[in-house]
Amino acid sequence: MKKYIGIFISVFLLVIVGNSIYTQINKKPISAKAKRLPCQKVTTSFEKAFDKEDIKKGQLQLEAGNFKFTSYVEKSTYMKSRLFKYVKLSQMDAVTLKELQKYKINDIQTQDKLRVLYYIYENDKSNPGKKTKKSKIYEGYVVFKFFNINNKLIYQAQIDFMNNKGSDIPQKIKCAIKSFATYNK
Repeated sequence: MKKYIGIFISVFLLVIVGNSIYTQINKKPISAKAKRLPCQKVTTSFEKAFDKEDIKKGQLQLEAGNFKFTSYVEKSTYMKSRLFKYVKLSQMDAVTLKELQKYKINDIQTQDKLRVLYYIYENDKSNPGKKTKKSKIYEGYVVFKFFNINNKLIYQAQIDFMNNKGSDIPQKIKCAIKSFATYNK
């Protein structure tokens, strides 16, 4: 009798382990590519949420006008930078500020602010690490990072732009901010 119980337990464990392995092998991969908003569908977009409760609090801070942002650019290094002859960070900052203010519903200023960091990356097409044609079709991307009051990253969006003079960057900035403002709403 003990022999049959041992065999039954062994077979039962084998079935459970086998089913687990089968499930893991056949699980569909989760993509970080964003397709929630129409503006995300136009070009390659990624978004990542880190803490839904902190995102809700951040959205409330945005609606109250409690935010501050910083920005910078990353120029290409292997090829001569061309993009920033046409794109001025101060102009993109003005677009960013105007777009952030669109989500302001009331004005309740506090010391605790949503911190927004964004940068514009110029695609370095001469980088020897970029070997595929696909990695050279876009001109760059904008990355927006949103941080809570403890400086913890709560949300990040990255959106490619395609125009070699950066004329589509303002639309990508608007899309990244809208991605945060509408996440889980």
